[in-house]
Amino acid sequence: MKKILFLTLLLWNTVFAQVHLNQGLVAYYPFNGNANDESGNNNNPSLVKVVFTADRFGKPNAACSFNGKNNYIKIPDNRSLHFPKGFSISAWVRINDFYEGLCHGNRIIMKGNADYLDGNYLLGFDDNYASDGTNCETLKPNKKKQTFYGANAMPLAYDFIVTGKWYLLTYTYDGTKASLYVDCKLYGRGTLFNYDFSNNYDLVFGRLDNPQYPYWFNGLLDEVRIYNRPLNKDEIFALCDKNMTKLDPDVICTGNNKAPAKFDYLISDCNTVSFNLTAINTKNRNSIQWYFGDGTTSNKPSPIHTYKRYGTYKVKAIVISKAGCADTVTKLVQIQELRSDFVFTEQSSPGEVTFRVKNNKAAYAWNFGDETNSNGESAITHLFKESGQYNVRLFAKNSVGCTDTVEKNIAITLPELETVAAIEKETVTELPVISAPAKLEKRTKDVLQTIQLGNDSVSISLYDNGIIDGDSITLLFNDNIILTHQLLKSRPLTLQLKMDPDRTSNELVMYAENLGSIPPNTALMIINDGGQRYEVSVSSTRQSNGVISFTLRR
Repeated sequence: MKKILFLTLLLWNTVFAQVHLNQGLVAYYPFNGNANDESGNNNNPSLVKVVFTADRFGKPNAACSFNGKNNYIKIPDNRSLHFPKGFSISAWVRINDFYEGLCHGNRIIMKGNADYLDGNYLLGFDDNYASDGTNCETLKPNKKKQTFYGANAMPLAYDFIVTGKWYLLTYTYDGTKASLYVDCKLYGRGTLFNYDFSNNYDLVFGRLDNPQYPYWFNGLLDEVRIYNRPLNKDEIFALCDKNMTKLDPDVICTGNNKAPAKFDYLISDCNTVSFNLTAINTKNRNSIQWYFGDGTTSNKPSPIHTYKRYGTYKVKAIVISKAGCADTVTKLVQIQELRSDFVFTEQSSPGEVTFRVKNNKAAYAWNFGDETNSNGESAITHLFKESGQYNVRLFAKNSVGCTDTVEKNIAITLPELETVAAIEKETVTELPVISAPAKLEKRTKDVLQTIQLGNDSVSISLYDNGIIDGDSITLLFNDNIILTHQLLKSRPLTLQLKMDPDRTSNELVMYAENLGSIPPNTALMIINDGGQRYEVSVSSTRQSNGVISFTLRR
């Protein structure tokens, strides 16, 4: 049997994520020509020694530039910057160069003047050009590595940091887990139980507030956000949108300030999916980010995506409005294999076979292997006119263009019908009947035909009906067993029966001992009454016996 994989996409569930980028925001520094806190919490700097430059959109005076020598920002300690239960820091960062002073550390943001202090928190990176960043011992050149890191969020892998590229760094702590995301992907993690990120040191951007280990930052910084709670993944995804405008903390993300992210989709070519936002009004939309659940993304308004494997995928759309509000809609979709198959059964005429699809979920076409075809039927009966091996193929195609092919080999063996003279030559005359009554399972009688005979003795020839599949029978004549455990074949089983003139009718019963490999148990019966010939198809099952009734002309 040949199976061809095809996929179909099915809506599984819909989840509306909670994205509140203003909730719990204790400090926000968009650097719009100044370094002021625009969260409304007055965490403004006491010292600003930086240059303002273009941000990642090219907007002038909209990002903060640090030269790696003497630029930094200092923000006085405030209890709103203490986090006994959980918090998050997010910032857009572009690295221009690496600090080459003692130990080669680089601090972007830090509260605390030493790494070992309890309660400090930070965003940083290390080029490890000549040290491992912890004990300042020189490393061999082949040990060089580069990493971003946050408090106890150890990198999962090491990679080289690209200078001149904008990165979004987001650190979260939920009371147990510390996680660092780089461009929305989990980059580092660790475990801290009930840790209190609180100390009395100033919050500093651009360096570590320590003259021996200043760890100067050389690069650009923009949109620093500090939350008194852990952000969820959807909020991190929303911040990661590189087209997102500056967030106005006074904006309430309801009504016209939001741009809906509801979407639907259309499937074509089986596994190619067209996604489309359902909102008609696009004037309030600033950007859209799609996550297809298979590691690929898009920021096109109406993307077309092709899935390579079947499975369940979480498709996410995040829309950022012009007011900076994020709306997220997630749909779990299932791409699954459709498994087509068919079964077949013998019918009454020799070589007649009915084919039936096991699950009717598509449009079908058949090729019977004898140069004949049929379209549109999920169940069809076909007559094979010659004995032989036939490759029967089922072709399936569903409404979204998925295709499947199932192929099965069928051996057709038509009965080798003998002439009357040949039958009479091989006839077993007056088979001895077993006098004891038959002790078989009780089944209903299905009288298939009643034949009026002109002679009180007839010859009976039995053949398998077209597919030699191991049909085994017992024959009863007038309630007595005359044959048992007899396999039906393409060559005839011939016997002579003598009618009982004292009976109103004489009954020949075919009892199925099995159903063969293809139910039901079928036979072709040839009856010769002198010069009169009858052909009868006999079928028996586990519930009923096929019966031929004979009467004598008076």
